[in-house]
Amino acid sequence: MPNKKTTITQQEEPTTIASWAKVVCTAIEAKGVNCNPLLLRSDISSDSLLDPEGRIPVAKMSRLWTLAVEETGDEAFGLSVPSYILPTTFHALGFSLMVSSSLRDAWFRTQRYYQVVSNVLEIQIHQGESESALCYVKIPGNEYAKEAIDAFVATMVKLSSDITGGNAKPTRILLERAKPPQSDQFKTSLSCETYFEAGRNEIYFKNKDLDRILATANRDIALKNDEVVQSYLARLLRRPLSKQVTEQIITLLAMGEPSQQVIANELNISSRQLQRKLKEESSSFRELLEDARKNLAKNYLAKPQQSIIEVAFQLGFQDPSNFTRAFKRWFGLSPSAFRKQQQTNL
Repeated sequence: MPNKKTTITQQEEPTTIASWAKVVCTAIEAKGVNCNPLLLRSDISSDSLLDPEGRIPVAKMSRLWTLAVEETGDEAFGLSVPSYILPTTFHALGFSLMVSSSLRDAWFRTQRYYQVVSNVLEIQIHQGESESALCYVKIPGNEYAKEAIDAFVATMVKLSSDITGGNAKPTRILLERAKPPQSDQFKTSLSCETYFEAGRNEIYFKNKDLDRILATANRDIALKNDEVVQSYLARLLRRPLSKQVTEQIITLLAMGEPSQQVIANELNISSRQLQRKLKEESSSFRELLEDARKNLAKNYLAKPQQSIIEVAFQLGFQDPSNFTRAFKRWFGLSPSAFRKQQQTNL
């Protein structure tokens, strides 16, 4: 019987933790494909990937997954992603999983805190007499890329193996996706039979493997990391509007200076509501736009391979001279002088 379902609090739109997107980009680069143009075509700022608590809209991640498959020519691209996961990819959740008392305990943590990774779907655990299944359940109205599910499933298989020291392997995997040309690659990568067009996404393990006490179990460390995860989720669910606006500004700047109306549309509120709510936070759209440009300008100018004209366009300035004037107002010197100063200090 399925256990009690975890209720997900919806934000304006489903999102994924930015560090997961960074791992996807690393996997793309490992295939010999430059990820930066794909990020640009997906409306994802490369700078947003550096924020350990940043979030990327799932719709934009789906676009990145599609482009990754197109550019690499690999229908099973999602299976390669887990190889590049770091201990901090899933914030503190990864540490909690590694010191859980058993693999089943790790599953329950995954279910309880999956919003850290993404809120586009939810986790259920179906427990049977001899085996149990970790299920990725679609939330009505939410859409996601099939490659994302491939990567999520492959990641859980890898984590399960890592947590148990290689002593637990799935017995079978069901996927809702169509059978790809590289179907044999799924069996090899996932270490079991994989059944496509199954109408659901489920990973099955033997109960004896799920309930085996782990050598790395440490309840105190697990609970401490749980506290960090809970704190992050609390911040996520009450994220100030100003932070959301800044994230949208950073995402859209490379396509030109975004207007307040455009940002409001992205956040599914009216321009007047946006203005009022920012005022309540002692902020304004113009201030956030100025601050975002100011902070990004320093980061971009630290990269010598980018010309000052390119930096100006990346910051949404149609005329580079306007960027130069703004930069002098911010820092008291020109972009070229600032860059020279930074290089001298190295």
